[in-house]
Amino acid sequence: MELAAAADICKVLSDPHRLRIMRALVDGEKCASELLRDFTISQPTLSHHMKTLVEAELLTERKRGKRTYYAINRRTWDEFMLTLDTISNETYWSGVDLTSGA
Repeated sequence: MELAAAADICKVLSDPHRLRIMRALVDGEKCASELLRDFTISQPTLSHHMKTLVEAELLTERKRGKRTYYAINRRTWDEFMLTLDTISNETYWSGVDLTSGA
């Protein structure tokens, strides 16, 4: 994944609600009404966040009757995480003391 694409995903994920949505979908696909139970936001606000995540290709959506089910798009997520992993390579972290608190 290009760094510009990774930066765009970082922008999408900068909203705490979107991070919570991603975390809620880690265990698998859920419909919007299931997700809404875990939030104190309105249905239109949730829809806005879901649309943003789908447009960023972080989520897939599948319609079944009147319900829309969402799941993490593993291809995009894995590419994004691999990009972050290359940024935080061993050479960088080998010089950092994470125990010092500084």
